[in-house]
Amino acid sequence: MRANLGWVTADLAVGGDLDVDDDVMVQQMVEILDAGITHVVDLRSEANDAEIWKHVHVNYRWLGTDDADGHVVPPEIFDKGVRFARLAARESGKVLAHCHMGINRGPSMGFAILLDRGYPPIEAFNMIRAARPQAFVAYAQDALAAHIARQRAKGLAVAGEQQQARALQKHMDQALTPSAVGRIRHVMREHRRRDLGFTA
Repeated sequence: MRANLGWVTADLAVGGDLDVDDDVMVQQMVEILDAGITHVVDLRSEANDAEIWKHVHVNYRWLGTDDADGHVVPPEIFDKGVRFARLAARESGKVLAHCHMGINRGPSMGFAILLDRGYPPIEAFNMIRAARPQAFVAYAQDALAAHIARQRAKGLAVAGEQQQARALQKHMDQALTPSAVGRIRHVMREHRRRDLGFTA
């Protein structure tokens, strides 16, 4: 596919943004629409595609947040994204959660959606990484904390909150081996080169 995404489930994809080249962007949009995606949640603080998607009647939700070392994604971002995904499910739609490179923010939102659907944290993390091998899912812990807070707000008992967070972090540390991190950083460097206009 020209579209920068990977399918996590039959109705949930995660990925990066549309290409800056208009011809490539149109090809990507056609693929996205042909794949049946009806709802797009965009996590980029640096851009907004509302004007692009409104012309093809895709339900677009912009939830811009930063991506930087030490950044914490606020729980309300995950709460809004989860509610948006629930809406898509009620409408029998398909969701694309994306950011710029499809490494941190978009995959982390996909992870949050899986948690809301009842997947255990480690299984959800593995599903995201299987669909998107270049993903760090750097905000998985933020998504897990937001998920637990939503459960508490509903009056549901949350067992082993700290144990869940520790187990997830241990699993992430094991999965993101030095070689895996090296491959991800290579993808990031190549993406930055394209952003700067280097194509060779």
